[in-house]
Amino acid sequence: MKTTILTSLFAVLVSIMNLSAKDVITYSNVENNGSGVKKEYVTLDDKTSIPLRKTSYFYDEKGRLLDRTIQKWNDKGGWVNLAKFEYRYNKAGRASMITFTQWNNKKKDWANKSDIYTYIYNDSNEFLSIKREIVDNKIKNELLTQK
Repeated sequence: MKTTILTSLFAVLVSIMNLSAKDVITYSNVENNGSGVKKEYVTLDDKTSIPLRKTSYFYDEKGRLLDRTIQKWNDKGGWVNLAKFEYRYNKAGRASMITFTQWNNKKKDWANKSDIYTYIYNDSNEFLSIKREIVDNKIKNELLTQK
């Protein structure tokens, strides 16, 4: 129930952002490669046709969102990463984990730390809560497990 509310709220916010984005055009590209579907949305300035932002989504064969990457256009270097989201699901097909990582412009690599949001359900697969953790992505020779 709460997941549905959060998803609906996110959809409304995106719609409001799109309505407030004046003088832009959005183009989309959909590619099906057999193991899933990749969708790209590129937003251009309506007057200059200069790219502004690109959001890429990758869905598995069941239609579940697995990855989302957001990029902005840089006239000198092309597309520059801003953030990425990775989605994982439980056996019932409900969201079990979302990982959020920002781009580090100085290092030209993904940030050393990611926010991981774990969705917690009861035995009846009813949503209970979300647990947030910050994980170091650069740990070497360590085995990470989550209980």
